[in-house]
Amino acid sequence: SQGPGADFSYARNVSAIWSEIDAPVTKELDVQLAARHEHYQGTGGATSPKLGIRYQPTEKLLMRASVGTGFHAPSMTDLYRPTTEYEGPLLFDPLCPDDFVSCTDTWRVRSYSNSKLKPEKSRQFSFGVVYEASKQFNASIDYWNIELSDLISKIGAQVVLENLNKYSDLVHRDEDGYIDYIELRKANRGKQKASGIDLTLTWRDLKTEIGTFGARVNGTWTLDSKAQTADGDPFISNLGKFVDDRVVQRWRHTISLDWEQGDFAATLSNTYLSSYVDQNNAPDAATEQYVPFNRVKAYSLWDLTGAWQATPAFKVRVGVKNMFDTAPPFSNQSATYLSGYDPSYTDPR
Repeated sequence: SQGPGADFSYARNVSAIWSEIDAPVTKELDVQLAARHEHYQGTGGATSPKLGIRYQPTEKLLMRASVGTGFHAPSMTDLYRPTTEYEGPLLFDPLCPDDFVSCTDTWRVRSYSNSKLKPEKSRQFSFGVVYEASKQFNASIDYWNIELSDLISKIGAQVVLENLNKYSDLVHRDEDGYIDYIELRKANRGKQKASGIDLTLTWRDLKTEIGTFGARVNGTWTLDSKAQTADGDPFISNLGKFVDDRVVQRWRHTISLDWEQGDFAATLSNTYLSSYVDQNNAPDAATEQYVPFNRVKAYSLWDLTGAWQATPAFKVRVGVKNMFDTAPPFSNQSATYLSGYDPSYTDPR
């Protein structure tokens, strides 16, 4: 059945076969070959190969690289979910009639699935270095690059209204020219590209008079994140900038500091997301003008946990999340029904 909230039922068969070969070429060089074939009823299949190389010229230095392809079939929701209608984000309509009281509103949107979707395909490669300076310290740095094609996506309401010369057919109006609803339809369109650098630092077994310490740092510096709305269209970047309904922060990390002494242990951890340019398209209710330009501040949370090994069979663990009671940074995003912050990346608790 069709319509908002309607029940629906579909099924499909999925099959896959895969194989891996690990080939030590020399004492220092190891090659891995893998392949996987998947088939999804109704949407077809693909074979995804992968080549990995691991080279360790010395005991302390390891170099690694991999290249391969990927396959992602559309979900059952992408294919068959009944049409849904809901209030969209607060957006400005540049073609609204002059006699309208407000050209900014939470325009209705209708979201459509698409039973004719094709699978997404990807190609990716990475290379990096691992260095173990001592038994107590090692570090790794890896570059990664991913490209998706036949991207399963829908053009967001923000992009539609900002490019009406191209997407006016997705905006349905009543006889007075007022927006009745905006059409958001799943389709295979364009490509998505992303690249970045992963960094890992690990210290362990640092023994002192007051206990044994350790630390771990895992960080990602995103170099590029952009997508097309259709084949041949220019790429739109959401790196450090909110577009439609999401943003990719340029830097993010987790840090943990560990301590042990006898039957007691503790961990102090930090999660960090860098700042970014806000959506900046929500109107001020009093003036009907865009709110002042906003940059969402960086978000940094500290957590603390402790443990006591009371007996060999009994351990007590306690913790404090967000120990400094850090509030989410202000955001004027209007892509969700929550306002004042972005629930995709932050939590008021």
